[in-house]
Amino acid sequence: MNLPIEFSLKDKTGKLVKRFSTLGPQNVDRILLWIWRDLFVSLLSVGSERERNKLPDYLEDIQTVLGVSALERLLYGGRPRKFVIVVLYA
Repeated sequence: MNLPIEFSLKDKTGKLVKRFSTLGPQNVDRILLWIWRDLFVSLLSVGSERERNKLPDYLEDIQTVLGVSALERLLYGGRPRKFVIVVLYA
């Protein structure tokens, strides 16, 4: 459960884009969600209309496998939200 996991993502030229260091296989989903977010941004910026239309299916697959909270974590690059919104009533 405490196996260190090192993951480096490089571009075509070999330049380091992102490096991950996490402890335990239970935290690999953070890496996967960051990669999915990066792919979605690329898809929305340069993808075809057909590819963009498949985006809801991809999101549904992520929700099915990792749960509803994974969609929120996807927005934050795989990390859980660190702040809580507090509403005060006067």
